[in-house]
Amino acid sequence: MKKLHKLFNEYLSEIDSRYTPQKQAIAEEIFNRKNMFEVEEFIAEIRNGNQKFSRATVYRTIKQLLDANLLQKISTRDGKVYYEKNMPQQQQHHHLICNTCGKIFEIKEKKIEEYLEEFCKKQSFHPAYRSLHIYGECKSCFSKKQSDA
Repeated sequence: MKKLHKLFNEYLSEIDSRYTPQKQAIAEEIFNRKNMFEVEEFIAEIRNGNQKFSRATVYRTIKQLLDANLLQKISTRDGKVYYEKNMPQQQQHHHLICNTCGKIFEIKEKKIEEYLEEFCKKQSFHPAYRSLHIYGECKSCFSKKQSDA
């Protein structure tokens, strides 16, 4: 956790921005999350926890966390936007996203990682970060469509 704060502070220094107590508190809430979140739900949750931040401060901090590669943005087909923290040692992040119910599944498959690394190597391409999103239908929604047909 301290490493994430240190990286964020370094990024903010690079862009001549300060790591204010408000940004620290917002970042801490995000770094402590185990799951992805929507911004408006996040704002409601932190306000319920008696923390008062302006909407603009939360959005600005989230944008800076994205720019610092400490946060990832995931969009669903129906326009919902989720955010999920990135770990510095984790240079790839892959998901399956259901177009019907919006459920998001994280892909943690070593063979996919190995294939993508090999493909990049063959192309003499040096990726800084990878994010793969595959859109379709989850088993439950697909089955329901099949039975409705």
